[in-house]
Parts: sequence; C-alpha cells; structure tokens
Amino acid sequence: MIAILAASVLSPFFFETTPEVRSTYVSLGKLVEDRPMQITNVRVGYDAGDFGRFGIRNWDVSSLTDRRSDAHRHALYHFEFGPTWQYDIKFSEGWTLKSDLTRSWTMYRGFKSGYGASNRTYSWWQIDQSLENPYVVPFYRLRRCFRGNDYLYFKVGARKKLTFLEDFYLTPSVYAEGGSSRNYRRVVGARPNGERWHSGVSSVTFRIELGWEAGKNFSMFAFVEQYGIVGQAARHAAGSSTYRCAHSDWTLGGIGCRIRF
Repeated sequence: MIAILAASVLSPFFFETTPEVRSTYVSLGKLVEDRPMQITNVRVGYDAGDFGRFGIRNWDVSSLTDRRSDAHRHALYHFEFGPTWQYDIKFSEGWTLKSDLTRSWTMYRGFKSGYGASNRTYSWWQIDQSLENPYVVPFYRLRRCFRGNDYLYFKVGARKKLTFLEDFYLTPSVYAEGGSSRNYRRVVGARPNGERWHSGVSSVTFRIELGWEAGKNFSMFAFVEQYGIVGQAARHAAGSSTYRCAHSDWTLGGIGCRIRF
C-alpha cells in the first residue's frame, strides 16, 4: 500500500537506489581493492514518456577496512556525478533495445600517491545498451574518459535470466572488458620490456546472480564472480606488478538490494 501511494505521488518522477557490499572492488576491468567495499548507486529523474527518462546519477564507493590508508584516506574513495538519459525502442513483443547515455565527472578526494595528497577530477561519456528478449540478452558499455584521464574502455557480454518459484531468479552472465592501450596499462601495469600495450580485451569475468523480487519496487540479490586477466603477457605483467591488488585471477562476491519509486 505504501509503495503504491509513493509511486502515485512521485509519478512521473522516479527515484532508484542500489546499495551494495562487495568483497572486492573491480573498476572498469581493474582489480582496485581486494578488501570489502560499500557501493551506492542513486538516480533521480523525470519520465518524459516517448522522449525517455531524464535524470541525475550519483555513484560512490567507500572502504570498509583500514587497508586503503596507505593509498588514500579511509572511507570515501571517490564518487561520480552527472546527468543521464534513458530511452527504450520496442521492436516487437518481448524485444526491446534499452539505451542509457551518461555524462559524468569522477571526483577523488584525499587521494595519496608518492607525490603527496591530491584532489582530482576527470570527465567521461558513457553509453550502455542491451537488447532485452526472452532468450539471451547481449549488452555492452562504452566509456570515453577525458580531461584528467585519457582512455577508451569497453565491456561486452551476454546474460540469461532464469525465473523460478515465481519471485526468485538466477542470472548467469559472462563479459569481457578492455579498451585502448592506456586503459590496458591501467589494468595490468607496464610491460616488463617497456613496450606499449595494444588495444584489446584485458579481462574476462563470469558472474552468477541470485535474486528475490518482492515486487516492482524492491528486490534483493547476491552474486559471485570469477575475474581473470587474459593473455600471457598481460598476466605476466600483472604478476610482476608491485601494486598490492594486482591479481591475475580473483573470486569475489557481494550482496545488495534495488529500490525504485
């Protein structure tokens, strides 16, 4: 009753949030932290009907341990903020192309390096698309970073949602991540021979998500992922890296919920 009342009051405005706790933090294909992190994604906006959904997105990640204190300050690591536009194209019954365009700024505060503390911000554009259908759903993400960082990142994969006991689902998926030579170096580190990396796929991840959908407005989920850097040279570079979280293979998991009004 409360959910129905809230939806009627907020319509055509919407609010979405996905708080999560993850055992490991993987950012754009790079294993950044191998200790627990808390991540919250929030989006608010206006549903303009045939013109799509316009909104503002904020995404932040915080440490749940003191492990990060040697790299930058404890707690909040960084946050991302910017406008979004979502648009759906329905081809036929059960077949919909979902698009999500984002313009955002990533802001680091209290970040420390060998040169001392620094506060920095960089900008990026991103597009997410998926072809929703009753069978296997292909999806991809393309991000172009500039003004503070300069690289191209991509993610491409497929997933299949399996529903059972009416309210429960199991979604296995697989995806590859990679990008430009700059992004490749960001993920695996410098080449031992000093040569430049080529653009391409840097890692592959297998994921299984188990969820419970209590209704349109609330669901809970848990997931496990197997992350792995691909390519002999890339795995050797990651293994030789002095970065404390440079693992060639890693198993991670997490829990969270999705709330929408």
